[in-house]
Amino acid sequence: MNFRSKIAAWIGLAALIAAFTQCRQIPASPGPATERISVGPGPEDMVSDTLKGEIRLLVSCSSRRDSQESYGEVVAYYPGTGVMRSMIRMEEPPGIVFRPHGIYLDGERLYVISHEEEPHDHPVLIYEVHGDALLFQEMIRSPMLHSPNALVTGPQKEIYVVNDSGKRGSILEKALRLKRANVIRLDKAPGGTWSAREVAGNLGYPAGINRIGNRLYVGDAVLHRIHVYTISEQGLEPFSEIRDVKGVDNLRIHNGQLLAPGHVKPFKFIGHVNNPEKHSPVEVFLIDPQTGGCTTLYANDGSIISAASSAIILGGSLYICQVFEPYLLRVTL
Repeated sequence: MNFRSKIAAWIGLAALIAAFTQCRQIPASPGPATERISVGPGPEDMVSDTLKGEIRLLVSCSSRRDSQESYGEVVAYYPGTGVMRSMIRMEEPPGIVFRPHGIYLDGERLYVISHEEEPHDHPVLIYEVHGDALLFQEMIRSPMLHSPNALVTGPQKEIYVVNDSGKRGSILEKALRLKRANVIRLDKAPGGTWSAREVAGNLGYPAGINRIGNRLYVGDAVLHRIHVYTISEQGLEPFSEIRDVKGVDNLRIHNGQLLAPGHVKPFKFIGHVNNPEKHSPVEVFLIDPQTGGCTTLYANDGSIISAASSAIILGGSLYICQVFEPYLLRVTL
């Protein structure tokens, strides 16, 4: 999203957030061994790619600070060798502006939210992954994609996208917790055209979404919970809620559990937005979707990594990406 707008939104949000979480916490210091892995600026989201044998991470990078040069790439990182490559994008339509945000990998298809032009142009781009190349397939535009943040595919290859606000960048929505955000479902007709409809509403600030079977999980940073829905032919049916997950961002799946970072100190997040030298504390939660039990896998005061936005476990390591600074963090578990 527009991160200047996000700054304003977090200012309103911060005044209303209590400084506690009910996740069981692991002490931040002394902490586990960590390693910084340099990538492009703004590595906000990432997915694991294991289809071709060698495990790798695909990282969505886009510059989000005025001090950073314009940059927008999907970067492939190979943990086994330490190799880093920018994915070559092929057969794109002329004039495309690539500012990737939330991404999702379904088989060999990579789905990308791109903030082409603020505040109104936020298409979903679809690519096929071929080695270190992304082969463009199609672009989905809809006026209902007015503030998309994250996405996931459904059982029938439909696409679910969270709009994190009713009006992009609205301070009032966050300050008053007006719950105007929603979930949009995109369906492709036999003729190839896409349609969009709202399937869930009354959300606070959804920044993460993922799916296990026919259950859809939507993180809500304002309400500190994860909304759980059952996917049906009619749309989404509310199933339950997982509460007391603070400031939850992108959701990833690990062994049937939900893995999510949280922006746990909103005022410090605001400070980090304006000044990279100011730290924004990080917690990474592992959540049991059956019981709602929540454990903090990793926490620090922001001096090691700030504003964590997505996390993935590969082997014995936890990989964490972040909203602004140009590196991932590898944490030994």
